[in-house]
Parts: sequence; C-alpha cells; structure tokens
Amino acid sequence: MTLPNLSLPDELADIRSRIKALEAREAVLRVTLLRDEEARVGKDYVAEIRETTTQRVDMKELRAMYPNEVAEHTFPAKTTRIVLRAVADQEAK
Repeated sequence: MTLPNLSLPDELADIRSRIKALEAREAVLRVTLLRDEEARVGKDYVAEIRETTTQRVDMKELRAMYPNEVAEHTFPAKTTRIVLRAVADQEAK
C-alpha cells in the first residue's frame, strides 16, 4: 500500500517503524504466553509451546583452534542493505 505523495524512502522508513512496533508487541505477547497457560487459548487460535534443541558452532573458538582449516572453508558472502538517514542529517554535513 503506497501512500499518496510519499516518497519510497519515506514509505520504507514508515514500514520499518511499524515493523519495530509490531516486534515489540510480539515480544510482550510471547512473554505472556510463555508464563500464563490460560492466555494460550483464543477465539481463533491456540498457542502451543514447543521447544527444540539445535547444534551451534562457536566460530571464534574454532578459528582459534584450527585457523587454517577454517580459512580453507570460509568464503565471502555479499549482502546488500538499504540504509536510511534523515534528510536533516544530510543537510547538516
């Protein structure tokens, strides 16, 4: 949904702001659902708590112990990001 007369960077900033607010609300709901079993049943959904165990690699330790082996299997990965800066910040420079 593009708002009229709103530039793309401004719309992106607005969307990111809304996402941040939704993520904060999600964090509050998550804590409540984990602590209160009675809060887990809604009109349309039931929240089930499931735990999983995953394996993690301590890359810092691995590099310290086996630097050559890690370097041999390490490759660059390119990431593209869009960074927003307020126009007022640009004008001050």
